[in-house]
Amino acid sequence: MNNLIPISYDSVNPTVSGRNLHEALNVATPYKDWFPRMCEYGFKEGKDFSSNMRESTGGRPSTDHAVTITMAKELCMLQRSEMGRKFRQYFISVEEAWNSPEKVMERALQIAHQRAIEAERRILALAETNETLEIALNSSLQFYTVAKYNKVFHKNWSLTECQLIGKQLSAYCRSRAIEIRACETNDERFGAVNSYPITAWEDFLEVLQ
Repeated sequence: MNNLIPISYDSVNPTVSGRNLHEALNVATPYKDWFPRMCEYGFKEGKDFSSNMRESTGGRPSTDHAVTITMAKELCMLQRSEMGRKFRQYFISVEEAWNSPEKVMERALQIAHQRAIEAERRILALAETNETLEIALNSSLQFYTVAKYNKVFHKNWSLTECQLIGKQLSAYCRSRAIEIRACETNDERFGAVNSYPITAWEDFLEVLQ
């Protein structure tokens, strides 16, 4: 009785196509009339079956239903035919195999494996986010004196321009409560050397333009 009718394992529980079952049971009533009539026995969408669309032989989409094995067994009983009894026994064997300890353990391991993969992805995404934030933070904490900024970024400012920019940048930072750090060494030309965060440099020079 293996592979008597295709079984889908894409959902939480195994299902069978309503149209395939209708055809296999040799039901004379058209499917579009038969399935709603069967639902009058108390079957509920979302619990016992779900609706979906599939291509018909005429090329136009038709409604099909993913029927749970439990519902499929009851539909077979309602047919009161030898074919119905044959398929009911088949669905019982499918259900027993699905609920066997080996299959239950296999599904549990698959779920645990998938959760571990998802957890690893979340950890990697968090690590990447933290790395990005750390890079941004480290970048914002870089401090430059006027002389260092002039040299690193090849501004070619004269001594007079450096002195003027230093005074303006100091005033700019103080007016906005931006930290100014004093270097441990002194520059012979400027005396005590102040250094300013790179973000302050960027904003200040943008204002000057």
